[in-house]
Amino acid sequence: MGQVIDQDEEIKKLFYEKIKAKVENERQRLGMMIDKAHPFLGWAIKGFAFYYYDNKVMHDEEKGSNGEEELEDQLWMLLPSDSYILPDYVLEPRKGVFIQMDQIVINLKGIFLVEVKTWSGSFLASDKAWKRKEGNKWVSCSNPTKQHKRHFDLFNLWLRNNLPQLYLSIKDFIYPVIVLKQTGWIQSKYSSIPVVSGASGFVDFIIEKPRGKLTPEILETVTEKIRTAKPYEEKTNFTEDSTKYGAKSYENKANFTEGSTKYGKRFVRVKGTLEDAQSVCKAYKAKGYKTTEINVDKKDKDVFYFYIEQH
Repeated sequence: MGQVIDQDEEIKKLFYEKIKAKVENERQRLGMMIDKAHPFLGWAIKGFAFYYYDNKVMHDEEKGSNGEEELEDQLWMLLPSDSYILPDYVLEPRKGVFIQMDQIVINLKGIFLVEVKTWSGSFLASDKAWKRKEGNKWVSCSNPTKQHKRHFDLFNLWLRNNLPQLYLSIKDFIYPVIVLKQTGWIQSKYSSIPVVSGASGFVDFIIEKPRGKLTPEILETVTEKIRTAKPYEEKTNFTEDSTKYGAKSYENKANFTEGSTKYGKRFVRVKGTLEDAQSVCKAYKAKGYKTTEINVDKKDKDVFYFYIEQH
């Protein structure tokens, strides 16, 4: 039987408090937009809009909870004892950006990110759109592939930021998968994320993966890091009194390169996170350079760049 590892309750409360504050801010922003667009009928439109918004938030929070718990129980019985099951985890990979994972399963074969849908019926799944069969017709439905790809990308970002030295050795063994509770038929060859039916389909998906890609030590390290993950904290690499030395120290550690365009315009490329790029940019400013805004490389989302000019 697998081992169920729950997220630290106190830390989880902090996440929910931050999410609640974000939802309230979004609600206020919605009200301001309505007031601006409809200065005379705003009060009536806001009543309807808030009702719809609040119900959507409640629906998003409650949907699938029964299916997730049922899958958790089934996985607990079907998976071997060296598998860790992490149900309903919340992480904050970027400031104000949250992901809530239905299930994370970690074992010697890899890290499996599970999106659970309590849907039944027949489906056509692709990256662009999902369709569900109703009678003799195929009708459009919500697209969990797009949603779960976002979860996958943000989870990788969280791992890269929190376990940078370990990430390179495990990044190829992180598998996103969508589990539908009960399906009659699925065609998902055009979905970049695999779609399986029920707990047995998910277990078969795991069995297909090669064994021994992760070690017991890696399993424990990753599981404990996720279990105790706190809300996002800004990384401070400089202080007002030690900018000169702090900047120099961080600059030596950062993965960055200088270069120039064919027109002679100098730039700095930073491989890592946006926070890394901001720290390197700050280091150049401390050395007397004039810097532009930080941009994301079009081809490599892990690379940032900015232009520099000496005063």
